[in-house]
Amino acid sequence: MRTWAKNKRLTQILLVIWFLTTLLVGIAPKPLRFSFFGWEFTYWWGAQGALFIYLLLVWVYAKKMHKYEKKVIRNTDL
Repeated sequence: MRTWAKNKRLTQILLVIWFLTTLLVGIAPKPLRFSFFGWEFTYWWGAQGALFIYLLLVWVYAKKMHKYEKKVIRNTDL
């Protein structure tokens, strides 16, 4: 698969994870409304938990793109 196609696929996967993290927990159904560290889980997730996922998404994207670009540079004769 070419680098641009890999980039698009990776971006799509990370956007789905972002969507699930942000919107589905924010408008959570009843099973996600429980006490967590003294707060309702959906409130805690919006204030604290989602930030960890966002940082992880950025880290995964940077790591994967660095790997893809190294492979392209290695395969390209300059």
